[in-house]
Amino acid sequence: MTSIVSSLLAQRLQLFSSFPLVPGLSNWNFIRRIVMKLLYMSVCALMSFVAASLPSLGQDNPWNGSWKMDASTLKYAGPTYSIATDTEGYTQTRGTEPPTKTVCDGQPKTAADGTTTTCTKAGSGFQVDSTKSGSGTRKSTISLSEDGNALTRKTQVLPPDDSPYTITMTSERVSGGPGMSGVWKQVNVAESGETGLLTIAFSGDSVAFKETDASKPTVCKLDGTEVKVFGTSTMAVKMEGPHTLKVTYRSEGKIRRENTFELTPDGKTITETDVTPEPSPSTTSMLFNKS
Repeated sequence: MTSIVSSLLAQRLQLFSSFPLVPGLSNWNFIRRIVMKLLYMSVCALMSFVAASLPSLGQDNPWNGSWKMDASTLKYAGPTYSIATDTEGYTQTRGTEPPTKTVCDGQPKTAADGTTTTCTKAGSGFQVDSTKSGSGTRKSTISLSEDGNALTRKTQVLPPDDSPYTITMTSERVSGGPGMSGVWKQVNVAESGETGLLTIAFSGDSVAFKETDASKPTVCKLDGTEVKVFGTSTMAVKMEGPHTLKVTYRSEGKIRRENTFELTPDGKTITETDVTPEPSPSTTSMLFNKS
């Protein structure tokens, strides 16, 4: 989710509930934002509060400008999940959600939500291709390390209205085995196209927000209105004091990620904290310095 590692992973952290073997397809695009941060952001706020707290929404606004991420400050606590393999494929369990069974026979399967998934066995792992109208296509390769203690998911994401990108997620074994069966802890997420540069520009009653992994700024009116990113994904932001912005990402009406941006009194540093709720809870934090 700015935000990394959601950032959006998390437009893109979290959307996993419909894509197997990844913590929640409905959260997949948000997980993107969790990549070294992880998804796309825009900023909305309560106008009366902004007017009282900030003397100007133009060039004098301390939020305005370019912000460079300090990668050395990145902290990521990813979700824990379990996998049970059998002769047909695998079953994944995330948080309190019911287990999800994926049959890997090379034949396309269409779920009730319209997601079509084709899974095939590939060595000690799987190849999983999923597509859904309005959400694009995801092609994932899930592989196990030689010692069996690391699980890697490399996913090529092909959005319906944006440039393709790749997310690589690494998990460490907590318990279980042999093979992929067991409990896993996600420890890292990396995304192609991550620039580490955040830009913010308030202007009148609007703000343009360009995330570190976004191809262009997202513009939002400063009235708290949710902005559609794509499909059922939206974002909305509130200003809670002159030094705090809170951004909420939703998909299918559910909160997928909540991000908090805190500006230091001297206007030189922003601290970002991303929180992804159940069923794939994770927390990411990092610092941005004005460039």
